[in-house]
Amino acid sequence: MATVCRVHKAAFRVYLTVLDYPRSTIAEILGRDQSTIGKQLQPLYEQDLVTRYPRIVSSGGVKYLHVAQPLAETTEWLQQELEIWTDSVMAQLSRLRAD
Repeated sequence: MATVCRVHKAAFRVYLTVLDYPRSTIAEILGRDQSTIGKQLQPLYEQDLVTRYPRIVSSGGVKYLHVAQPLAETTEWLQQELEIWTDSVMAQLSRLRAD
Protein backbone atom coordinates (compact mmCIF):
# COMPACT_ATOMS: atom_id res chain seq x y z
CA MET A 1 0.00 0.00 0.00
CA ALA A 2 2.83 2.38 0.71
CA THR A 3 3.97 2.14 -2.91
CA VAL A 4 0.55 2.66 -4.42
CA CYS A 5 -1.13 5.05 -1.98
CA ARG A 6 1.69 6.63 0.03
CA VAL A 7 0.16 5.29 3.25
CA HIS A 8 2.21 2.75 5.18
CA LYS A 9 0.71 -0.27 6.90
CA ALA A 10 1.16 1.23 10.39
CA ALA A 11 -0.64 4.42 9.35
CA PHE A 12 -3.47 2.43 7.81
CA ARG A 13 -3.78 0.55 11.11
CA VAL A 14 -4.25 3.95 12.78
CA TYR A 15 -6.97 4.78 10.22
CA LEU A 16 -8.80 1.54 11.05
CA THR A 17 -8.50 2.29 14.77
CA VAL A 18 -9.99 5.77 14.31
CA LEU A 19 -12.76 4.18 12.27
CA ASP A 20 -13.48 1.45 14.83
CA TYR A 21 -13.06 3.52 18.01
CA PRO A 22 -14.49 7.00 17.47
CA ARG A 23 -13.88 9.47 20.30
CA SER A 24 -11.14 7.27 21.78
CA THR A 25 -7.48 7.97 22.47
CA ILE A 26 -5.66 6.27 19.61
CA ALA A 27 -2.30 6.02 21.37
CA GLU A 28 -3.84 4.20 24.33
CA ILE A 29 -5.75 1.73 22.17
CA LEU A 30 -2.70 0.87 20.06
CA GLY A 31 -0.25 1.05 22.95
CA ARG A 32 2.00 3.53 21.15
CA ASP A 33 3.60 6.83 22.04
CA GLN A 34 1.55 9.92 21.11
CA SER A 35 4.41 11.27 18.96
CA THR A 36 4.45 8.02 16.95
CA ILE A 37 0.70 8.24 16.40
CA GLY A 38 1.11 11.87 15.34
CA LYS A 39 3.62 10.86 12.67
CA GLN A 40 1.36 8.07 11.47
CA LEU A 41 -1.64 10.40 11.29
CA GLN A 42 0.15 12.88 9.01
CA PRO A 43 -0.22 10.90 5.75
CA LEU A 44 -3.82 10.14 6.71
CA TYR A 45 -4.53 13.88 6.97
CA GLU A 46 -2.78 14.48 3.64
CA GLN A 47 -4.89 11.84 1.89
CA ASP A 48 -8.09 13.05 3.63
CA LEU A 49 -8.57 9.64 5.24
CA VAL A 50 -8.74 11.21 8.70
CA THR A 51 -9.85 14.70 9.70
CA ARG A 52 -9.09 16.23 13.07
CA TYR A 53 -11.20 18.72 14.95
CA PRO A 54 -9.83 20.70 17.91
CA ARG A 55 -11.73 20.55 21.19
CA ILE A 56 -10.94 22.78 24.15
CA VAL A 57 -10.86 20.77 27.35
CA SER A 58 -11.91 22.08 30.73
CA SER A 59 -8.34 21.91 32.08
CA GLY A 60 -7.31 24.54 29.55
CA GLY A 61 -5.70 22.50 26.79
CA VAL A 62 -6.73 21.35 23.37
CA LYS A 63 -7.46 17.77 22.39
CA TYR A 64 -8.36 16.59 18.93
CA LEU A 65 -11.31 14.54 17.82
CA HIS A 66 -10.27 12.36 14.89
CA VAL A 67 -12.88 11.29 12.36
CA ALA A 68 -12.11 8.65 9.74
CA GLN A 69 -13.47 8.75 6.22
CA PRO A 70 -16.06 5.97 5.81
CA LEU A 71 -14.59 2.63 4.77
CA ALA A 72 -16.62 2.52 1.53
CA GLU A 73 -15.07 5.82 0.39
CA THR A 74 -11.61 4.65 1.39
CA THR A 75 -12.07 1.41 -0.55
CA GLU A 76 -13.10 3.39 -3.63
CA TRP A 77 -10.08 5.69 -3.21
CA LEU A 78 -7.75 2.68 -2.89
CA GLN A 79 -9.17 1.16 -6.07
CA GLN A 80 -8.65 4.42 -7.96
CA GLU A 81 -5.09 4.77 -6.69
CA LEU A 82 -4.35 1.18 -7.69
CA GLU A 83 -5.70 1.79 -11.20
CA ILE A 84 -3.58 4.93 -11.58
CA TRP A 85 -0.50 3.09 -10.33
CA THR A 86 -1.14 0.09 -12.61
CA ASP A 87 -1.57 2.35 -15.65
CA SER A 88 1.70 4.09 -14.80
CA VAL A 89 3.59 0.81 -14.43
CA MET A 90 2.16 -0.52 -17.70
CA ALA A 91 3.18 2.67 -19.51
CA GLN A 92 6.73 2.33 -18.17
CA LEU A 93 6.86 -1.32 -19.27
CA SER A 94 5.65 -0.35 -22.74
CA ARG A 95 8.48 2.18 -23.04
CA LEU A 96 10.99 -0.50 -22.02
CA ARG A 97 9.74 -2.81 -24.77
CA ALA A 98 10.04 -0.01 -27.32
CA ASP A 99 13.75 0.49 -26.52
